[in-house]
Amino acid sequence: MSNILEVLAQNIKVDKDKCVFCGKCVDVCIIDNLRMKLAPCRKACPLGLNCQGYAKLIARGEEEQALEIIGEQLPFPGILGRICHHPCETECNRNDVDGSGVALRILKRYLADNHELVLKDIEPQKELEEKIAVIGGGPAGIMSAYTLRLKGYQVTIYEASNRLGGMLSSCIPEFRLPEEVVQRETALLSKMGVQIIFNTKVGKDISVDEITDNYHAVIVATGAQAAKKLGLAKEDSKNIFNALDYLKQAKQHKKDFNKGNKVLVIGGGNTALNVAQTAYRLGADEVRVVCLENCQNMPAYKWEVAEALEEGIVIEYGWGPRQFIVEDGKVTGVEFKRCCSVFDNEGKFAPLFSEGESQVFAADTVIVAVGQEMELDSNFGSMEIKKGFVVTDPVTKQTSITKVFAAGDVTLGPKSVADAMAQGREAAISVDRYLQKIPLEFDRDPLASCDLDFDVDLSKAEAIPRVCASKIEGKERASFAELEKGITKEQALLEAKRCLSCGEPYGKFRTCWSCLPCEVECPQEALYVKIPYLMR
Repeated sequence: MSNILEVLAQNIKVDKDKCVFCGKCVDVCIIDNLRMKLAPCRKACPLGLNCQGYAKLIARGEEEQALEIIGEQLPFPGILGRICHHPCETECNRNDVDGSGVALRILKRYLADNHELVLKDIEPQKELEEKIAVIGGGPAGIMSAYTLRLKGYQVTIYEASNRLGGMLSSCIPEFRLPEEVVQRETALLSKMGVQIIFNTKVGKDISVDEITDNYHAVIVATGAQAAKKLGLAKEDSKNIFNALDYLKQAKQHKKDFNKGNKVLVIGGGNTALNVAQTAYRLGADEVRVVCLENCQNMPAYKWEVAEALEEGIVIEYGWGPRQFIVEDGKVTGVEFKRCCSVFDNEGKFAPLFSEGESQVFAADTVIVAVGQEMELDSNFGSMEIKKGFVVTDPVTKQTSITKVFAAGDVTLGPKSVADAMAQGREAAISVDRYLQKIPLEFDRDPLASCDLDFDVDLSKAEAIPRVCASKIEGKERASFAELEKGITKEQALLEAKRCLSCGEPYGKFRTCWSCLPCEVECPQEALYVKIPYLMR
């Protein structure tokens, strides 16, 4: 039997043409009547970006405001506008209409490339005396520092290299993420007053214990900077590289870098494809990627696989390395054995091989790209380490040392840049609560008060072709120029109009007291409370 309140007249009226789904009305509802039907794109985003909102504003021609909405959660839109794994698009209801989600990542890049992000609250409203150290200036570190500096804390980043960005700067190839974009967007931190100490490796140049003693709280965000090895004999041969070293050397344009002509890459992830596409751009005659998985289960993103195949890179599926073939100290080929399965019945990594089926691929350069881990020489003092990673509370990111928190790849191993940034923000929230003596665990689920399962009427939706960003072609494709081009204003408008505008705020419990904060605080004047004339 349904609640009698559900059949009462709905007095909260929302004009969806005006609403940008910011949720301010929900936040100020003092009797907890309003709820947000959260669009699946926003639910899927690790950072909780209001994708529906910025698509709506682009469609209305209000592009500066659209970028402002992104900036509320993400001060680095040009970075993620290029390399985000965009789970929002996979969950988009537009997939059920014409098989392709709204191109939200490309829209984000369009805004970042064509408008200057103006953050209203870049200067803290008040300066706090507590000092916080962030160890590592990669995705998790820069988001942690940004979040804490906004609150007024005195933040210092300890960075091992001479620039911010971590893997964004050192390893992700220029054709995918130009260095200029990384440095332009991370320069925001210095403008905010974050102190950055470059060329300082914690555990070598300064100890974790020393930092912990001198700061009120610490966030460890050093990433997973060490490449895993296969553990085969002769893996230390001259022309066998690990993936991260190869990418770093290629990006630094070292004169003595042995780029190789017949390059073989072992691995099936995104790093393996970045290596392969880099070798192609360095002029290799033949580039071959060999992985354990079949073509359906290869862990690399499907669009990156497609790009590699477009560039003539050969992918061999279902093979695992057996031995390196080495002559006079240099590898001349690799023998592989057939991989029958990669995971066991419990989903654990346990490759099963057919020892009787083998194949040899010739190569003058081999790059091993089978995963990353925390650097073995990292010294985190008494902090608990398990299976090569820092142990943290999954919600609060607190480590075994009360005042030390950790975020990003150093805790879970390599994931996406968006995931690392989201963890960095969560660690920063915990630091703030720790210093303000607020319970760390309270109300940490941003989806808890949202409606996630609701019907969306797709009956009137028309199939509209997705706008795809073009790529450079011909001889230019073999350069390190940015592979994907941006889109035009007209294309952005067309793509934004594909948004079905799934979510909306509504009076769920029909218990409105007509107190009006929701109507007064709505920045778009999109909400109206229907009450008797004499009361108003």
